[in-house]
Amino acid sequence: MREYNSGVKCKLFYAPEEFFFTTPLPKPSESLESEIIITDQILMRKDRKLSCIDILIDENELKAFISGNAGRKKTRGNLSIYILGFLPSILGFLERGKNIPFVFFIQDSNGNNWQIGHMRNRAFIDTSEAGTAKKYEDISGAAIGINCNSPVFLYSSSIDHLAIPGDFNNDFNNDFFKNKLSP
Repeated sequence: MREYNSGVKCKLFYAPEEFFFTTPLPKPSESLESEIIITDQILMRKDRKLSCIDILIDENELKAFISGNAGRKKTRGNLSIYILGFLPSILGFLERGKNIPFVFFIQDSNGNNWQIGHMRNRAFIDTSEAGTAKKYEDISGAAIGINCNSPVFLYSSSIDHLAIPGDFNNDFNNDFFKNKLSP
């Protein structure tokens, strides 16, 4: 019996679109799943890797939805995340990343790697709201909305070999801002 657990894991993997050499697309065949499953390997440019950040558990959601007029409908992907803490590095990430085209990966509770964005239709940070919170017991941090004018794809391979450690603490220099400046 197959399990259908809700939610996503608390790691978000990302890189600017320019870090990728190729982001293959699904190859539709007779099965319905072939419309969204990517079977070919993603290739990163030399010396480029995905970065990852910790996101708050139970505050994140991945959605795929259809919008548009009859006969002109399009599928879109949306990811809502919450990064804990009102920190300069988080605000700097939002400031620097607000207009950068990205490709994001997040794993759901069932172990599937979902890809938001690719080289033809990149994902963007669409909304963000960061705050200190009003009361001591409230959670400070940044609520971020990520959107892509493309379906959410299931990447059937592991992303571990594409990623380097990184988060918003003392190893923040491993994240894409420092690497972006190198040749």
